[in-house]
Amino acid sequence: MKKLSWITGILTGLMVLFAALGSVCGAIDQIATDENFYGGMSRAAVAKYLNVEDDLQISAKVTEYIGLDDAAQDAFAKEMAAFMAGETNAQPDILNEKEQQHMMDVRNLTQTAADMSRTYLTIAVILAVVSAWTGARLNSRVKPRLIGGLAAVTVIMVIVQNIVNQVAAGGFETLFVQMHEAIFTNDLWLMDPNTDILIRMMPQPLFEQALLNGTNQALRMFLVVWMMLLVVYEIVSRMIRRHTK
Repeated sequence: MKKLSWITGILTGLMVLFAALGSVCGAIDQIATDENFYGGMSRAAVAKYLNVEDDLQISAKVTEYIGLDDAAQDAFAKEMAAFMAGETNAQPDILNEKEQQHMMDVRNLTQTAADMSRTYLTIAVILAVVSAWTGARLNSRVKPRLIGGLAAVTVIMVIVQNIVNQVAAGGFETLFVQMHEAIFTNDLWLMDPNTDILIRMMPQPLFEQALLNGTNQALRMFLVVWMMLLVVYEIVSRMIRRHTK
């Protein structure tokens, strides 16, 4: 029974970790395909970057810096969101060849994140069923699940704290550069605001806000998935106990 208890705890911990990974990947996909990210969020970030948030001419100054007015950027946002979602292969004409190649790289990563999200969440469901099968044989079913869940949450918190410490130590820009260097195999992400409109539309404040929004989305998704996994666990566990009596 002790061995079975350990197995149930480990399976539960893995279930939580895969649910968390699936939620993070899902949040990345949601942000990258969100029309508002390329429209309203972008203009708000540019205003913050230019320090004109309280300026009466905020819209005009943002337009002057980016080179697109609200209507033109809204149209751009629709096209870009559709491209990132895989609904079309056509990118906005205002992007130069280098920018389009980079956004193709980003779309490939986004689609990979979406695929990984589905895979991780499927594994989490499978682990929930298997842990329900092993846990149903135990006299005390709550303790192994609790220990396994707490262990997984601890691992997640350590990772999050490590990211927070990196941002605090080197600033968001350092983390941003390190992530791009690790993710991309080319230097297309290194852009010049004098020639590349994409970098003017996407200053650092935009990615800082995206990180906050992504964290909130991942947390909400994780909570929903966790509740669903608990329901799956309980249903399967009861079915097994009823069958074995």
